[in-house]
Amino acid sequence: MTNILMKQISRACALVALILSLALLSSCGEEGRAGEYTYKTYTSALGTGWNPHTWQTSGDRAILDYLTTPLVSVLPLDTDEGRYQWCYELAASVEDVTASHRDKLRKYGSILPEGVSADEVSEGFVYEITLRPGFRFESGEEISADDFIESMELLLDPRMKNSRANSYTSGESALAGASAFLSGEAPFSSVGLFKTGEYSFAYVTESYLDRDYFLASLSSHWLVDTELYKNGMSTSGELVSTDYGTGKATTSSYGPYRIEAHQSEKEMVLVRNEAWPLWEKDGDGNIVSYTLLPVDGEIREQYMTTKIVISVMDSSTAKQFFLKGELSEWTPPASDHASYKYSDAMYSFDETYTMSLFFNTDLEALRSMDRSRGNINSVVLSSGDFRRGLSLAIDRAEMSLATEGYSPQFALLNEAYYYDIYADPDSCYRETDEAKAAICRLYDTDYGIGSPYPTLDDAYKSITGYDPGLAGEAFASAFTSLVSAGLYHEGEEIRIRIAYSKGALSADDNQQIALLNHYVNRALEGTGFGRVTFEGVGRVANRYAAVPGGEYAIGYGAWGGAAFYPFRALLVYMDPEYERLHEGACWSPDKELLTLTVDGEELTMTYTEWTRSLTGSGMFSRRENTFKLYILSRLEEEFLGRYYRIPLFTSVASTLLSYKISNYTDSYDLMYGFGGFRLIVYHYDDKGWQEYVRASGGRLSYE
Repeated sequence: MTNILMKQISRACALVALILSLALLSSCGEEGRAGEYTYKTYTSALGTGWNPHTWQTSGDRAILDYLTTPLVSVLPLDTDEGRYQWCYELAASVEDVTASHRDKLRKYGSILPEGVSADEVSEGFVYEITLRPGFRFESGEEISADDFIESMELLLDPRMKNSRANSYTSGESALAGASAFLSGEAPFSSVGLFKTGEYSFAYVTESYLDRDYFLASLSSHWLVDTELYKNGMSTSGELVSTDYGTGKATTSSYGPYRIEAHQSEKEMVLVRNEAWPLWEKDGDGNIVSYTLLPVDGEIREQYMTTKIVISVMDSSTAKQFFLKGELSEWTPPASDHASYKYSDAMYSFDETYTMSLFFNTDLEALRSMDRSRGNINSVVLSSGDFRRGLSLAIDRAEMSLATEGYSPQFALLNEAYYYDIYADPDSCYRETDEAKAAICRLYDTDYGIGSPYPTLDDAYKSITGYDPGLAGEAFASAFTSLVSAGLYHEGEEIRIRIAYSKGALSADDNQQIALLNHYVNRALEGTGFGRVTFEGVGRVANRYAAVPGGEYAIGYGAWGGAAFYPFRALLVYMDPEYERLHEGACWSPDKELLTLTVDGEELTMTYTEWTRSLTGSGMFSRRENTFKLYILSRLEEEFLGRYYRIPLFTSVASTLLSYKISNYTDSYDLMYGFGGFRLIVYHYDDKGWQEYVRASGGRLSYE
């Protein structure tokens, strides 16, 4: 039991005395097999589309994870030392076969390093994936290499405009020939994905890709039940769509769970998928599954959960259900966070997501919103000085206390990004001199002789993003320019609606918005501007499209991911072919130029070209990661300096787990988290838990 959460076990042992007289089915520190193990969770907005080709939200992805099996995953190897291991799951093996398939590099158009021919390449371009036998879709159809190839053709179909196609057309794991097919310039036969056997296929990368990064890319994939997918296809003009992954009848699981019941916007129930081949019977006839590799030296039971219930409710309702033992987890809002901060049941870690305000700065769009979208004088957002003043006026340290344990953030990429994770597990991007210097320049913070800060570290540590004096100066400058341009008159009211949430606004959301109004109006005093009112709007189906689409002038949301390769992270801000830009109404990064000094010489390219240069087949993609840090940091600085997006917080996942369960380990690791849902340990089955809650008086304490 070394790596099971010992403090949870100790706590459970202490509580056993209370209910010793009850014949519970699970004893302290041991997992009984009799009975059912239901995991009950909640969300403010239930996922609406878990198609691997189009999913958008974290709610969509959470559902997708239950229903799919990755080709490759990460398992803990040694939790005491924080060591991980690659685990083949749907794949039985992944082999680098570049040396025996050099001709495919020419056939599919892989981009080779300058001065290197295909005959000289021996690794990093062609990977053969052999599937594990026995995997089937929920419908019973066996999964073969044909399914992967046909699924990729559907994903890249240019008529479908699938949002997740960009994962295979650009970036470091781009598939050779995929971009040309997606753009309609070539047939699918030109895409570097081909069968090598009935249950094996080869993946030809567009450019060199190290084995570790390729394996990481296989942790999520493109496989769908193609028959069900096609049955749900419909045509509207030149566009084709599918209803695949939008409900029980349109979903075909190939993961450990399947959908049993689904009420849109209310509840989803998932149960074990009987067709999943990694279930087996133990000596007592119980259905169980075990890790494919030893974890901390032993094969461990995985996926103990027999049923998952996801209900839609707000945080205050969830709290009451949780304390009555009717939820397996609860995320305390800011008003409750302090009460549970030191609870043994609390798990917290920094995510890659940076919560931000993002803008539509197009003057004509803002004028239109002032006329017909409920805004008043939102044209002020066309001023870069106004947006800079807004950023500097926000006390992020104080405002973060109005969130669910979030921490203040004043940069685009937070402390969860690592630039060379497989070679150096301590290679945090935010801790590099390049990243620190960029933020010091952004906030005009000098260091060295004659400055208040003797070193770069001292200067960087002083930055909070909050400077009300400079905020006032920026607002005063904005006032002068806006009045001169005839866009604003002194003292006029300003009212701007913010697309704030997909679900209903929470108490935390309202508190954040109230603080935002307080900060900005305090900084505006004496600048000539009238009072500003920011109005948060909930139940916005797609904030990220609504802002550039001219429905809202401001949105609140986050980007995250690419934690192990931050050089790809800026594509979502600077490459309109990779992603529909949230800031798409602000600028054209594929046209605007930036000059940087590289290797002692000035080089001018568009922002899109600079970002692409670091990934895939880009001109600097094969350079050392330490070299690429300079370009990444300068791009981050330049983008932030435009104030098209204002970072506010790092998303910190802080969750209380029920006494019924615990994570596998309480030591968070970037590669495998706390062990993941698969390794959650149950201390009570459903019946035993009901007895425990009743013996506790029907209300539990986690403080």
